[in-house]
Amino acid sequence: MPHTLYEAYIWPTHDVGGQPYAPQIFEEKEDEEWENNVYITCEVLGFRGMWNAEERRRRYANDIGLTLYYGFPYNARWIWGAAKMLVDKNYVSLLELQGKIAEIRERLGVNSNRRGHAPSNINHGDTTQIHTGTGKSPSGKYIDYGPTPPWEPTGEVQPARFKVGDRVRVKDLPAIFYTRTQMYVRNMTGTIAALTYPDLVPADEAWDRYDAPQEQYYIVRFQQKDLWAEYPFENDTLQSEYPDMWLEAAD
Repeated sequence: MPHTLYEAYIWPTHDVGGQPYAPQIFEEKEDEEWENNVYITCEVLGFRGMWNAEERRRRYANDIGLTLYYGFPYNARWIWGAAKMLVDKNYVSLLELQGKIAEIRERLGVNSNRRGHAPSNINHGDTTQIHTGTGKSPSGKYIDYGPTPPWEPTGEVQPARFKVGDRVRVKDLPAIFYTRTQMYVRNMTGTIAALTYPDLVPADEAWDRYDAPQEQYYIVRFQQKDLWAEYPFENDTLQSEYPDMWLEAAD
């Protein structure tokens, strides 16, 4: 297998920034009720300590696979990731989830006979009451994390290696499973514009490794002309953020 083909196959699903694409029409759109409900549900799951922002992004944007990533609306990918997380972590079984979906479909008259795609009568009758489970963890104990998120990092804070004004190059580390470092900046050189904060790197946080070392994050400024040769303007810049491990001193 040629290496370029291998790289294409393992390219993380969500890393689509910087790729050529057809012109898009920007339209103002108010969030629909179901989209707001999805957002609230996912945030509550985070508040209850069931997942963090990096895990959520990994699940709904990468683990979902290319077909669903491009075919599902944005918020539909969120709720798919939430459902998969709850099953993976044994908060609910797949059979329980399937049974609950079937129960709600029957209550609302949605696709009740499975003859094609019957129209939904949601919002045309009484308010739907959806009751959740006990709120217990798999061990049977109630989950109560209080005001402190359970994913506060506990690992050693590593010192910063760079300062504002330093020239750095973004490493071209293997893109496998998950990344927050865009493909279009790999091997590109920029300038440190700011030091932000120490924190976990995404590859650790996305898999709940809260005791991993914390690294300094930096804002790196690039010339857009360096990132895309066909870019027409000489002075425009792009800024993006990276942890220490993704950077090396430029010659």
